[in-house]
Amino acid sequence: MFFLRTALLALAALALGVHAAPLVPRATFKNPIKPGGGADPWVLKYGDSYYLTYTTGGDVRVTKSSNLAQWAQTGTQVFNAAGRFGSVWAPELHFIQGAFYIYVAMTTTDGNNANHRMYVLKGRSTTDPTQPFDLVGQITSPDNEWAIDGTVLIYGNGRLYFIWSGWSSGSDQLNQYLYIAPMDSPTHINGSRVLLHSPTPAWQRSGSNGVNEGPEILVHNGRTFLVYSAAGSWTQDYCLAFMGIDDGKDPLVASNWWRLDDRPVFWKSDKTFGVGHASFPYDRNGVPYIVYHGMSDPNAGWDGRTIRTQSYGWNADGSPAFPSPVGTDVSLNLPA
Repeated sequence: MFFLRTALLALAALALGVHAAPLVPRATFKNPIKPGGGADPWVLKYGDSYYLTYTTGGDVRVTKSSNLAQWAQTGTQVFNAAGRFGSVWAPELHFIQGAFYIYVAMTTTDGNNANHRMYVLKGRSTTDPTQPFDLVGQITSPDNEWAIDGTVLIYGNGRLYFIWSGWSSGSDQLNQYLYIAPMDSPTHINGSRVLLHSPTPAWQRSGSNGVNEGPEILVHNGRTFLVYSAAGSWTQDYCLAFMGIDDGKDPLVASNWWRLDDRPVFWKSDKTFGVGHASFPYDRNGVPYIVYHGMSDPNAGWDGRTIRTQSYGWNADGSPAFPSPVGTDVSLNLPA
């Protein structure tokens, strides 16, 4: 039927003296979008290019691409932690107030997880984030407790807030909570932290561990969503949850945030497992994409994670309607 319709359209065009353009199928891709392993992907669109950061463990790298679904295996090293820090996790690249910043979790050179804290790097170039970044220093609230996965909320009339995953104290190392604190610049927190969410729902726990991490901001139709990862990242049940705030309410008042705690909003399928720690870029046509990591083997653990992407849509209330994660055998339309 498709071929008959195409032939009739071509004959009609010829009858009108119009030369019909040949039908060119749109290019496709299959997940993963980067060769090799990878976790905690963050994609920033700047100008007409896309920039990817992810966990390497020992440094911070930025990879440039013309398409958010096609990436080289390795990027450009913009910060070398060797001799200064260990276990470099989940860098995020932001462009704030005319400069590039990377927020990244690092610990001491011995790799001791208990010493993980958040740090901020500033780019030497204001136009090219693949150029070197300099260490500004630690970014912390006065408590200076364990902290990873920091991100920035730009809210209202441009006010800045830092949101991250942390421990309540060094004596409670089995539970990760979400915290927020005010910022007076892109490199400095100027107030105490406020608890936003605790990993109390059963589906956000893996054994004795309760996990809320990887918080990311998603804004749509005037609504602000905080999408975060829940359950153990080493398990097949790693997933995405969300909460949010509306009507310009003060984000430092925890009760101003609504929470969806009865179910995840993005979770494993029969082909892809352990999905989470996502970012939410748009392609050139304004189509929203979720970039996340997942595993093809439900028991592969951290070493089995690869970086993937899919488009998504919106629910009637303006909230994101995420798809089910497809397997690596599925062809998807290449983003614009």
